[in-house]
Amino acid sequence: MARSSARSRGPRPDRSPAPGRVHRVRLISIVGTWAFIAMFFVMPAIMGSPLFIVPSIIFVVAAVATVRDSRRPDGPDAQTLAPGALDAATKREPVEVDGQLFTGGAARGSAAVKGRLRCADRRLAFIGADGDTRFDVTIGRVSLAGVPGFWRPQLDLEINGVNHTVRFLPVWDLGATFVGPLIAGEWYAQLRKLGAD
Repeated sequence: MARSSARSRGPRPDRSPAPGRVHRVRLISIVGTWAFIAMFFVMPAIMGSPLFIVPSIIFVVAAVATVRDSRRPDGPDAQTLAPGALDAATKREPVEVDGQLFTGGAARGSAAVKGRLRCADRRLAFIGADGDTRFDVTIGRVSLAGVPGFWRPQLDLEINGVNHTVRFLPVWDLGATFVGPLIAGEWYAQLRKLGAD
């Protein structure tokens, strides 16, 4: 039986609101992360294998930082788009979220520009922490380069022939591969609905 060529790209239109899904997935991710750390690092260290002490400390610190970041009122989880947020964004009430921008295919941490992704009046912009605008275009001129997923928990855009990647979660976030696709996926779905290619 042949597969349908009309397969939809991106999230289902009947999905539940993203903030609720992010909250549920984050909770499951945190519980799973702590269980993984306890089973594969802390228990062997307690049972006398000193080889696991350093990884245990590293993973516990990363897990505590992940939990703290997910609970912040201005963190990525709290900035998840509500349904129709981009459509309702205006210059007086724009939608702005924190993120890191990688331009031209560079994916190293040193190449990242911290700043805010902004949507207002069907325009998409990224303003760096230094105040410089990295791009500012109408949504119709934005190409969505890839669907966010487990292996790519980020928003990939092509603007004026240049690849741009926006990551909403820090690299050390242990739940990024689970929560990241939901946060970036909501941007993807709403931008696509507003005319991004």
